[in-house]
Amino acid sequence: MMLMLRFDLHVHSNFSKDGLSSVEDILRAAAAKGLAGLAITDHNTTAGGRRALEIVDKVAPGLIVIPGEEVSTKQGHLIVLGITQDIPPGMTVDDTIKEARRQGGLVVVPHPYNRPRHGMNIPEGADAVEVYNSRYILGMHNRMARRGAKARKLPEVSGSDAHQASLVGSAITLIKAEKNPKAVLEAIKEGKTGIDVRRTPLHIYALQMANGWAKKLRAFFIKISK
Repeated sequence: MMLMLRFDLHVHSNFSKDGLSSVEDILRAAAAKGLAGLAITDHNTTAGGRRALEIVDKVAPGLIVIPGEEVSTKQGHLIVLGITQDIPPGMTVDDTIKEARRQGGLVVVPHPYNRPRHGMNIPEGADAVEVYNSRYILGMHNRMARRGAKARKLPEVSGSDAHQASLVGSAITLIKAEKNPKAVLEAIKEGKTGIDVRRTPLHIYALQMANGWAKKLRAFFIKISK
C-alpha cells in the first residue's frame, strides 16, 4: 500500500568525527518524532548505518533505516543512500558515482553550491538534490539548490544534517511509497517526494561548529605531540 512517509535523509551519528549522539539515541529520537524512517549518512563511513540496521528492531521497532555515507570526493561531498560498504574519500565525483552504482546506491547532492561546507555544483549522474538543509543560516543556498534541481529536472529532497539526536527531523522528506527500504529509494529516484522543514536554531548550529573545531584541534595537537 502506498503511503506518504516522513523521512530524514541526512543524519550523522558519533561514527562521524563531528557527530555527538549514539545511533541508539538517534533511532529513539526518530521514533519519538513519528518518522517512518531515516538515513544514517556518516562522513566517509557506513558504520553508523550498519549499526542502525543491527539494532533498529530492538530500539525502534517499525522504523525504516536506510544505511548510507556522506563521501568526501575531490570536488565536494556526495551522499550515497542504500549502501553498506564504505566508499573511500578522495576520489573524483565520477569515480565515486561509479562506485555508488556498483553497490546499487542512490546519489544525492547535499548542500550544493556551498563551498565552505564542501558543497559542489550538481554533477551529471546525480539522482536527487538536497534542496533544503536545516543547518543553513541564510536561505540563499537552499534557494540556489532548488533552482539547480529544477533546471536539471532532478528529484528534490531535504535533510536535517543533524549531528545530535535532538535535531533529527528538523527537515523532512515526504516520500510516497510502500513502507520498505527498496520502495523508498525507488520513489526518491522517481521524484515522488515533497519537503517539510524548519531551520536549525542558530545557537545550536554555533555550538556544533565549535565542537567540530575543538575535535580537529585536539586531533592536530595529538598528532604533532607524537
